[in-house]
Amino acid sequence: MKANNFEYGHQRLFHLLIVAVAFLTYLFDRDDIVWRFVKGSTAPRTWERSLFLIATLAIAVGAGLCTWARAREKNRDLRRSRYLGELLFAIGLASLAPLWGFVILVAGEALRLFRLMRREDDPMPASSPQAKSHAEWRRALRQEAGKWAMLVTMIVFVITLKDRVAEVLAAGSLLSGLLLNAPFFGFE
Repeated sequence: MKANNFEYGHQRLFHLLIVAVAFLTYLFDRDDIVWRFVKGSTAPRTWERSLFLIATLAIAVGAGLCTWARAREKNRDLRRSRYLGELLFAIGLASLAPLWGFVILVAGEALRLFRLMRREDDPMPASSPQAKSHAEWRRALRQEAGKWAMLVTMIVFVITLKDRVAEVLAAGSLLSGLLLNAPFFGFE
């Protein structure tokens, strides 16, 4: 069960489709997974803030791993680090979705990443470790800009716990990630 050429070549598209389907579950359930489990407790805001802080840490570690692995992309051994980062990011992001959205996002991303890893398990010529390069780090930061913007969104959300603020900043995160990686800007 490996990713085909189309899936491999359009990884961002498949990720965005999974995220879209997960967040469309808000049409049926208005409570995110965290609020669903803490709303009946004696200190719901404290629990909510604590759980979203853990989700924010998952997003931070995920964004860091993805950026680091992309900057050293030519070293094949580090590619799995990026997939771990993608999964941690998905878990943190899924904390904002309803229960079924959480399940769809985490399971969908896990399946997508598993298929990509299986494809990369095919024998390929070995590559040498890549030397540090400012250009590679700039490229990696640009490619992962949406994740870093989402981290800022989560930090602000943990502080304010205002849904509207998180929604606006998350939309800005998505747009910044898409625009910074759009081919018509000639960044590639």
